[in-house]
Amino acid sequence: MLNTEKTNTKDRKELNFTEIADKWQKIWEDNKIFETEYNKYADTDGNPSKEKFFITAAFPYLNGVLHAGHLRTFTIPETLARYNRMKGKNVLWTFGYHVTGTPILGLAELIKNRNEHTVWAYNNLHKIPMDELLELNTPQNIVNCFSEKATEAFKKMGFSLDWRRNFKTDDKVFSKFIEWQFYTLKEKGYISKGSHPVRYCPSCDNPVEDHDLLHGEEATTVEYTLIKFTTKYDDKECIVPMATLRPETVFGVTNAWVNPNETYVLAEVYDEIQKMDSEEINTQFNGYWIMGKECAYKLSEQDKKIDIIKEMKGNELIDNKVMLKNPVSQKMVPLFPADFVEMGIGTGCVMSVPAHAPYDYIALKDLDAIAEVPGDEENGKVSLIGLVSVDGYGKFPAKEIVEKLGIKNQEDDELLEQATSKIYKDEFHKGKLNENCGIYEGIPVKDIKEKLTKDHIANGLAEVMYEFSEQNVVCRCGQKCIIKTVKGQWFITYSDDEWKRLAHECIDDMNFKPESFRQEFHNKVDWMKDKACARRKGLGTRLPFDKEWMIESLSDSTIYMAYYTIARFINVQNISTEQLKPELFDYVFLGKGDVESVSELTNISKETIIDMRREFLYFYPLDWRCSAKDLVPNHLTFMIFNHAAIFGEQNKGLWPRGIEVNGYVTIEGKKLSKSKGPVLPVMEVAEKYGADVGRFYITTCAELPQDADIKFKEMEKARDNLTKFYEMALDLKEVNTRVEETKLSRIDMWLLHKLYNAVSIADEAYTDFQLRKISILFYELMNDLRWYKRRGGENKSVLREVIVVWNKLLMPVTPHLCEEIWQELGYEGFVSLEKFPIIKQEFLNNDLERGEEFIKSTMEDTRSILSVAKIQPSKIYVYTADDWKYNLMEFMHDNQDKNVKQIIPLVMQNVEFKQQGKAVVKLINEFMKIGVKNTINEEEILENAKEFLSSEFDAEIIVNGEDVMNKKKFAIPYKIAIYME
Repeated sequence: MLNTEKTNTKDRKELNFTEIADKWQKIWEDNKIFETEYNKYADTDGNPSKEKFFITAAFPYLNGVLHAGHLRTFTIPETLARYNRMKGKNVLWTFGYHVTGTPILGLAELIKNRNEHTVWAYNNLHKIPMDELLELNTPQNIVNCFSEKATEAFKKMGFSLDWRRNFKTDDKVFSKFIEWQFYTLKEKGYISKGSHPVRYCPSCDNPVEDHDLLHGEEATTVEYTLIKFTTKYDDKECIVPMATLRPETVFGVTNAWVNPNETYVLAEVYDEIQKMDSEEINTQFNGYWIMGKECAYKLSEQDKKIDIIKEMKGNELIDNKVMLKNPVSQKMVPLFPADFVEMGIGTGCVMSVPAHAPYDYIALKDLDAIAEVPGDEENGKVSLIGLVSVDGYGKFPAKEIVEKLGIKNQEDDELLEQATSKIYKDEFHKGKLNENCGIYEGIPVKDIKEKLTKDHIANGLAEVMYEFSEQNVVCRCGQKCIIKTVKGQWFITYSDDEWKRLAHECIDDMNFKPESFRQEFHNKVDWMKDKACARRKGLGTRLPFDKEWMIESLSDSTIYMAYYTIARFINVQNISTEQLKPELFDYVFLGKGDVESVSELTNISKETIIDMRREFLYFYPLDWRCSAKDLVPNHLTFMIFNHAAIFGEQNKGLWPRGIEVNGYVTIEGKKLSKSKGPVLPVMEVAEKYGADVGRFYITTCAELPQDADIKFKEMEKARDNLTKFYEMALDLKEVNTRVEETKLSRIDMWLLHKLYNAVSIADEAYTDFQLRKISILFYELMNDLRWYKRRGGENKSVLREVIVVWNKLLMPVTPHLCEEIWQELGYEGFVSLEKFPIIKQEFLNNDLERGEEFIKSTMEDTRSILSVAKIQPSKIYVYTADDWKYNLMEFMHDNQDKNVKQIIPLVMQNVEFKQQGKAVVKLINEFMKIGVKNTINEEEILENAKEFLSSEFDAEIIVNGEDVMNKKKFAIPYKIAIYME
């Protein structure tokens, strides 16, 4: 009999997941079973005879060890690669390593300087021994160390990679590919030089991308409109700029705020204008400006030259009773003090719109500065000016909501935030500008910003200033970042409308898992602006047409999947950088030129060049790109753009076919952090739990879009269940009889139905990236086997078939364990290369499954009665429903598209049902509640299970015997009536 509990056999060696993994990884490597090429499976003429499958994941950045987050993202495509091999496809699955950019430079500097926190983090979290860690004081040492550790981790987890194609992004040969890519983009007009605002680190003196940040990866660049109010100060006509995200509110300004305790400056401001296609900068006087000192610094980095004349505190402006002229309405407005004005955002001077801004309204109330009656304005008070009409509000929405929520003063922060959020949302979606807005009256608020900003700028009333969407944007070096207008900077012109059209077309033709991300990518394309693609320092590839610049790390990692297809030729044949001419890449990837001239130019054989071209055309396009969701707004969107540009619309068949996006990983509820912890290195998972346990748990603990929370007790539970599965297999080593040769009982047939139904579900789950379903099916299997044993199942040939088939179903997730079981069961070759199980249709019978569920529900009903009656019966009478009730359920099943009102008239047309009167209507309603399904032969099922039920309840079971106490009338399909004596 199958032992589904932990074995007590004394002479059985305890399962060691780590030893099994080491064993099979060496065997796989020795036999090179995961190396692939276009003609690995070829017909007699040498042509590919198998469908290809090309899957990749965003390669890891090597400024630390691979951790739990990497493990989730990378194990998903690893699992799909193994599954598709079993489906008979020629699979290309490999990895490169990302090392370009500045983070590795910064890390080397921190370790070199013995930065206490960095040394602690890499010693304690990344598990780098101190003597080894202190040697990581150069970028090259870091690259060498972490590339070796990444390779070791991938191998230790049993990844089925073609290692001949591995590369690092600082490899000289890879740089030639990147140079070709940038030459191609420039030729197509997608690279330009100019002045643009970029995220910038003053300390590193470089633009920074997401990879370069310690904090603020989610921050975006926000465009503020600077409304140019004016005043007379120190005998000078001065501009007092007000930063706003809602330029339409200028029509409702009653006053302005400054912080009395902060430092402001009076400065001469000059615009810096770069001549087209020239490095020359001209300056043009823009006037005398009054603004916060921090604002002056920011603007000096954004196309402005600032010469500070004097500094003063905000209260000096207030004491001098400075009045400002609204450039749009021409009204004069006073300046009031406000401690809430933040100097880190905008200009330090803030427009006050109390009719629509609860914070402004309550601040003026606290100052007793609102004119409640006409004439109060003469006392230095202000009157509210409404500018937006919105359903559900009167003239002054802020006043209304403050009074409604009972907000007393500025201390009611939470209520003020709630009020502000509601009003802004309602006005944006439902509001229209009113008569106080002049020619803009009637325009919806949601449509006004861009038009109004353009008009104000054109009329000289406004300018643009850039800020981050959040304040804490910090470079890995520790310096706070700014937005800087870099002059002479190289940009990829992602704002190009025609290029965006191609990107949208690519998205329309792609597959997405989950599908909801399709619209997300469309949105990212719409929002995409020109992006700085080069910097002055860092690791990587020099810009081929301007060697002073280095291509930044999110620009050299957009089409490298194409490089995977030819990397084995370059690596194995030691093709040199001198041989990797742009003409070679033109021929291989774009089909330009002829092979003879390319061969002569590069000194690479024609045969090799032809093979490179064939390999690329065979494996491309990329079938699936896998990544975590943090790369959606950058790398993944850039990948779409660059494929559309490089290969063009005429070769859209080479554009990527699919993107899979998974959620993040937390550990026991805590967010992963390379510098603070927890990290959970991949090697720790492999060594402590075993590769297969880690793979099984991390792959199946959450569906794609959800974040996965690693819980160590659950990982141990997974290990215990995988161990039980292995022990079940060992119990069946000597079984030779095939299922077809044995007589099958009803419970045998049920188990085989469950088995091949699981094959169907698993096949679909793997295809749809719904990998959590595999673990659900596996745990259901363990329960099914317990039920099978309890029901008296003991057919070992059936059990062996279950184990053999399930071993194949689990192989993509737990390959080492499955190879071991395959060998233990006496099979030759590798289960990794076996075909995915084929469904044996003859064993699929849903009635069997419904029948066993009926037995279980019968047992539950019986126990419920026993718990109430508190007796031990000698006989249990069970009654099934009258025939007409089964017929009614079948009739309803055939008409399940209809509701109660529709089905009752149809039922009443049937004489059999009509004669049951009101009982029919009552039963129809009951069926609707419990669910309508096909009926089964309940009497036969109960007769077959009598012996089992009798032993369960230690009583004689009588099926449809004497109708004691007229109980039978209470039975309905799937719910028996019961009498006990």
